[in-house]
Amino acid sequence: MHADTWAVVLATFFGPIAALLITFARDARTQKYNRRFWVFRTLMATRRIGISNDHVNALNLIEVDFYKCKNVEAAWKSYLGHLNDVRAQEDQAAWGETKERRLAELLFEMAKVLKFDMPALDLFKGGYAPQGWAHKESRQGELLDFFHEMRLGEKEFPIWLKGVTQPQGQQNQQANAVQRQR
Repeated sequence: MHADTWAVVLATFFGPIAALLITFARDARTQKYNRRFWVFRTLMATRRIGISNDHVNALNLIEVDFYKCKNVEAAWKSYLGHLNDVRAQEDQAAWGETKERRLAELLFEMAKVLKFDMPALDLFKGGYAPQGWAHKESRQGELLDFFHEMRLGEKEFPIWLKGVTQPQGQQNQQANAVQRQR
């Protein structure tokens, strides 16, 4: 057999195998990038939301999806350390500023891994969350606290039956009116 014949035989045999291996490697790289991109997008989308399930889920995936990315892992550990530092939460304004700065550092490191050219300042100052969300979250927290205190017996739930009883303020007004008539 001539060298040309051997080349055709080898190419016929190894060509499809090589193509398959290249396809698997490309798909694995694409899936890895897509997982990292989802984590980054989720953190970007929730960076101004106080408490978000998606934000927490994305944070918990960093150690898996950004494994061996030393700068991302270091920024992630710094951010988590701050979130878990109960003593630092006493001064809410300073704690919030540090939280935002560390999250921006984490996002900046993730952006570098994903080959995004994003200035750190844009990550720190960017994003939007309406004040109404904070107000709504605060009111929901107050409501939950009220029901919790009620369950503990520290608060009572006022009930008025229309036509039978009146709210406390109206009872006081009627009592004052009756006393003035006397």
